[in-house]
Amino acid sequence: MPKAVIKALFELTGQVEIGPAILITLKDAVEHRLDGIIAQIRSYERRYEMTFEQFEARGRSGDLQDCTSFETERDYFDWDGLITRQRKLSDILEWLA
Repeated sequence: MPKAVIKALFELTGQVEIGPAILITLKDAVEHRLDGIIAQIRSYERRYEMTFEQFEARGRSGDLQDCTSFETERDYFDWDGLITRQRKLSDILEWLA
């Protein structure tokens, strides 16, 4: 491992051993990404005033206004992707615990 990486890990974490330093850095990175995804999910929840599960159910039942519009369909796929990514990142945090 390059010395610059080892030094950066030490400076970031205060850990002398490389293993714990990498673990701390990975956890921080995953948590940071997860925070961003959660913020994006909350943005959709505010926009549509419902959870993704409610949005999806209303879309399937035809009870969602403009459910076939390009913007609504794009939001559905983007929101669904965020939910999937949130689950994957949450799983990664469990592995790193």
